[in-house]
Amino acid sequence: MKEVIKKIIPRKMIVVGFDLITFGALIFCSFKFRPLVLRKKTSDWNVFKAIFVRGEFKLPINIKPKLIVDAGAYTGLSTLYFLSKYPLAKIIAVEPEQSNFNLLESHTEKFPQVTRLRAGLWSRNTSLKVIDRGLDKWGFGVRETSPDEQFDVKAVTVDHLLEISGVEKIDILKLDIEGSEKQLFSSNYESWLPKVNVIIIELHDDIIDGCTTQLYSSIQKNEWIEYKKGEKIILVRKNII
Repeated sequence: MKEVIKKIIPRKMIVVGFDLITFGALIFCSFKFRPLVLRKKTSDWNVFKAIFVRGEFKLPINIKPKLIVDAGAYTGLSTLYFLSKYPLAKIIAVEPEQSNFNLLESHTEKFPQVTRLRAGLWSRNTSLKVIDRGLDKWGFGVRETSPDEQFDVKAVTVDHLLEISGVEKIDILKLDIEGSEKQLFSSNYESWLPKVNVIIIELHDDIIDGCTTQLYSSIQKNEWIEYKKGEKIILVRKNII
């Protein structure tokens, strides 16, 4: 269908149309989520378009989540999307980088159902250093520190997030954690993975080799249905459909 549209409609018109849709979405979200800040000449604009125009987090099933974990919450744009889609859900938003976290706080502070943690999601309790890979505001990663090294943030585990939530299951686990997904699924996932119904994940093999392999070696493929949405992979447990 996309190829047919490209042949019928000139590319310039498609670009203009997409820009108009983006502008309309921005006006709507700016009114709904005041104050909404997109920093000039940063990846904020790409993230906004991916979420609110391309619909990367729109699920292929209808659910009523009680708990959503937004790991790699960035400036809270994904959290705002989940708030608009699932207003009754608790959301735990995790972001390690300070400037992004400041905007996350600003964007979500009026929503009591959101818990914000400046931390990195990891497979165990440890200390982490924030890494600037020079990939714009959306490209910050983390690495584990040595015992004598100064750290930037503490790590949090999925088990800890479940504990502080007071909820037994994570209905939606969103992971956009710049390669840390390899470490997350490398150990200690057996306790929490059975308690997750939907995983939305962006894999970063271009940053850390083996992220995809590690994910699929950790999950039981016959228990999940897989969908692809933009750069995101959506895994849905068969028993909730």
